[in-house]
Amino acid sequence: MIRMMDDKRQYDVLEYPKVLEELAARAGSALAAKEAGSLMPSNDFAVVRERLSETSEALSVLMRKGRLPLGDFGDVAPAASYAEKGGVLSMGQLLGVASLLGAARRMIAFLRSDVPEIPILAGMSSVMETDRGFEERIATSIISETEMSDAADPALRRIRRSMAAQNGAIREKLNRMITSPAYADILRDRLVTIRDGRFCLPVRQEYAQRFPGIVHDRSKGGSTVFIEPQTVVDLNNRLRELELEEAREIERILSELSAVAGAMAPALRTNQEMLTRLDLIFAKASLSADMRATEPEINERGFLEIAEGRHPLIDPKSVVPISLTLGGTYRTLIITGPNTGGKTVTLKTVGLFILMAEAGLHVPALRADIPIVSDIYADIGDEQSIEQSLSTFSSHMRNIVAIIARADEKSIVFLDELGAGTDPTEGAALAIAILETLQTKGCPVMATTHYTEIKKYAVAAEGVENASMEFDVETLSPTFKLTLGTPGRSNAFEISRKLGLPEALVARAAELLDSGSVTFEAVIARAEADRRAAETYRREAEALRAEMEARRRDLERQAEDFEAGRAQRLEKAKAEALGKVAEAEEFADIVRGELKALLDDAEEMANRARKGTSEFHGAVKRMSRGDFYRRLDESRKLLGQLKEDYRGMGADGRDFGRGGKGGRTRDEAPRASELRVGTAVRIPEMDRTGEVLTTPDEKGDVQVRVGRIRMTLPLSKLRLSGKNGTTPAPRGGKYGGLVRAKIDSVSAAVDVHGHNLDDAERVVDKYLDDAFLAGLHEVIIIHGRGEGILRNGLRGMLKGHRHVKSIRPGDPGEGGEGVTVVVMK
Repeated sequence: MIRMMDDKRQYDVLEYPKVLEELAARAGSALAAKEAGSLMPSNDFAVVRERLSETSEALSVLMRKGRLPLGDFGDVAPAASYAEKGGVLSMGQLLGVASLLGAARRMIAFLRSDVPEIPILAGMSSVMETDRGFEERIATSIISETEMSDAADPALRRIRRSMAAQNGAIREKLNRMITSPAYADILRDRLVTIRDGRFCLPVRQEYAQRFPGIVHDRSKGGSTVFIEPQTVVDLNNRLRELELEEAREIERILSELSAVAGAMAPALRTNQEMLTRLDLIFAKASLSADMRATEPEINERGFLEIAEGRHPLIDPKSVVPISLTLGGTYRTLIITGPNTGGKTVTLKTVGLFILMAEAGLHVPALRADIPIVSDIYADIGDEQSIEQSLSTFSSHMRNIVAIIARADEKSIVFLDELGAGTDPTEGAALAIAILETLQTKGCPVMATTHYTEIKKYAVAAEGVENASMEFDVETLSPTFKLTLGTPGRSNAFEISRKLGLPEALVARAAELLDSGSVTFEAVIARAEADRRAAETYRREAEALRAEMEARRRDLERQAEDFEAGRAQRLEKAKAEALGKVAEAEEFADIVRGELKALLDDAEEMANRARKGTSEFHGAVKRMSRGDFYRRLDESRKLLGQLKEDYRGMGADGRDFGRGGKGGRTRDEAPRASELRVGTAVRIPEMDRTGEVLTTPDEKGDVQVRVGRIRMTLPLSKLRLSGKNGTTPAPRGGKYGGLVRAKIDSVSAAVDVHGHNLDDAERVVDKYLDDAFLAGLHEVIIIHGRGEGILRNGLRGMLKGHRHVKSIRPGDPGEGGEGVTVVVMK
């Protein structure tokens, strides 16, 4: 159903009416502008989905063909109903009918050709009716709201010609009189005037009795009498008769046209309704284009996601996009940060996105998934009521009381500066109680605050998450960037230092703070620094992967261009190129996995930091910041090595190895019948020679020993070595060297006996990455027996590891419970 504005304040505080003003300004007709100004959101999922689809269809037409050739059209529904009852329409009303018919005709033509698939708009267009002949007859017959054309009817043209001739005869006779010397003293002025529709002459008062004719008027002073001369009375009478004939003829023509309009009344009403709707829909599309908006996904799960969302009423060039989620693992989001840092704008942006989506409007974001809610409740801004003698706190609290009474799991609540305006301790306690109550109701909540106690509550409470608006201490200005997962800092001490407050004074202020508050703020700062560092390295990995993807596409294009006349050579070059890229991407995935592990560790560290418990101090002891950054540096060096190796590949897609033209760079894979246990084979991708341990299974896979390493490979990865068949030329590309180096350096077992669990997990995780890159099929983790803490912890970690297929305790001959055997993926 359509949500009615029973509480207009909820819409006003979110500035929804201002969005409607922008929408109305883009409507082509006054009717559509009026509809736009009163457009209400709907909480009916099917209605919202259709509204959004309408806007998207109109936007696709707008992008292809430009704006509607609609023009303005008035409200003809009352006139159509009057004509339907037999009434005669005025010329202005008939012109309105013609304008509506013309608009419908142009709309139908506009949506009929050179348009994308638009089933909804096409359906609206199909129910409209036009009558080009009737439209043209009105346009031909009526010049303006007060004038009918001579072309309306031959009889009217004939009457008007007679009237013109009669007018000429009267004026000719009167002109002779006013130019005659005999009337020089009698007439006040030598001119012909009209009184009561009759031609008259201005006669001096003293000659009025001696001037034959009919008096029609006198001047205000009485010195002039306007007399119709007796000689033109008959001519004036005839002119009057012709004027009456003209009026009757005009009435007859209007009656005929009105009868046609009356017969078309249902179609005219339908046309007006469809044109108004289409005009409004295209106004939505125009607003979408101007805002660079996109159609949001919608859901009934109460889930909200916005990627790079911009406030619709702020200039896109100056607004900083925000990205957030709500309703997944948490249904309450607490936003902290500096004053004027964008907290309130963030609340309004999210609220507006929901209202706009429910009204069928696109939202200015890269991507959005919007929940369809039954109600939106907002307490935003300082709106104390002087008339009711309410303080800021009282005003906010009265709004919150009403919100708590009405909110449920199908609504969403926005609270600005929750708990402000009173004692900070009591305000924070009230705020937490309010949040707990709303959370119990299952209601999604977004709230802003400055209170540290509420930040701590968000850290500890389940289903509650912190977010912060960043602040640049160097420039002493907010960045307006929203960061999820980290509470905002007050920055009061840093700002005071930058502004020149003596260090001793700042230090004394820090001493006066509660020690827990100081620790909490310090932990937040460290966790945020770690998060930023890990995020920087993650972006480097993403950029490298994107570069490799672009290079892969470039190599494929080169291979396609190389195809003409040299198909066989192309196939070889392309296969080698894709093999190299696959090898590089596989190596990059390992680096990405390492960085993901670092990010997980950083997140765990940040979570424990926020709780400020002994658990955090234990985590810090197990994983120092130096260890954290050491692992980051190792990943960065690995990325740098990968980048240099990758860029060293041949740009033309051919220079991948050092085999040159003299050797065979590729050979056919052996048939299953050619392989026996003990057969010597070559693995081209590793440039290594191995020995077959098993005959091919039903999948065509073979176990091969390469040095001390056993691995399972498909037949397609093998070539018969020089001992069994043709020896391919050695392949010495850079990645072949990397893989060989891994195989040569990675042993089949790793010993972590004597390590604590955290250190052992890091060692084993790094070892599994190396073993996976080297292609090891089975490895052994040596952890000892002991009390089982290290064994159980490592086995728990191995069960969910990205490279592990399965694990088992060692056989008696392998070390029993003192080792764990890992089968790699």
